[in-house]
Amino acid sequence: MQIIRKTMKIRLTKKRQEILNVLKKHHGTLSAKAIHEQLLDIDLATVYRSLDLFVKEGLIAQVPLGGDETQYEYQVRPHHHAVCTDCSKVIHFEVPDKDIKKLLGLKDFDIEKIEMTVKGSCGH
Repeated sequence: MQIIRKTMKIRLTKKRQEILNVLKKHHGTLSAKAIHEQLLDIDLATVYRSLDLFVKEGLIAQVPLGGDETQYEYQVRPHHHAVCTDCSKVIHFEVPDKDIKKLLGLKDFDIEKIEMTVKGSCGH
């Protein structure tokens, strides 16, 4: 997964900064509701709007782990996820996008973004 951190075109208000700080400190994925539980002074609608804005700006990633709620993550380095279908453990792993593109072999297709989620059992 490639995350391009471009020059921010949004105003980073106090509330937006608090939401971003929760994601930066967590070192994993969080749902909007989980973020809201840590910031009860910020309404849930503001959390959702801010997360959507951060994704559009490339500040955070929307992570397709499955489940009922969308997950969000601040990624210092781009990576992918393996999800245990037994215990829901999430394992972070890195594979260079160029290796994935080569494996896919899509010659007449311009790949802009790769989001990989592998599901299986961690054995625990």
